[in-house]
Amino acid sequence: MPTTLLTDIAEAKITAAAGSGTAVAITHIALGDGNGANYAPSYSQTALQREKARQAIQTRHITGSNAWRVKAEFDPDTPAFAVREMGFFDADGDLIAIWAGNDVVPRQTGAITYLVDHVLSFSRVAEGVVIVNAPDDALYEHALATTATLATLALEQFHQAERLRALHGPF
Repeated sequence: MPTTLLTDIAEAKITAAAGSGTAVAITHIALGDGNGANYAPSYSQTALQREKARQAIQTRHITGSNAWRVKAEFDPDTPAFAVREMGFFDADGDLIAIWAGNDVVPRQTGAITYLVDHVLSFSRVAEGVVIVNAPDDALYEHALATTATLATLALEQFHQAERLRALHGPF
């Protein structure tokens, strides 16, 4: 199964950030073809085996205490190739996380909009040390706000019903 690994560079940067109060900011996603073959990613990797395209992360949102869902689009003008690897790079251009695997089913880029919607989990590191530096996903944030509003409205209606019941007895 494909896996996402934190690289050795990421570990060093995360360790340094944890002691200094700073954060490692992931800013870009790169796609590669793995030199035409699937492979098991390595902690020591500093680059994709063969990067073919890179985009800034367009939106993000938190999915857990230390996990981010990141999204990016590669437009139809992206050269056509079979995606076998993805890299997640920080603001310094260092490979922080890599997704690859011996059993990746490659997806083709080019001629279509290639969407990346990936959850990055950093459960092995201190909360807040790794961030995604991109705009919030507006639709997700809107859905959360709507849900919170509806929950508040339902709770208020329940409290009104309780008050009416107390004043007038059971209905």
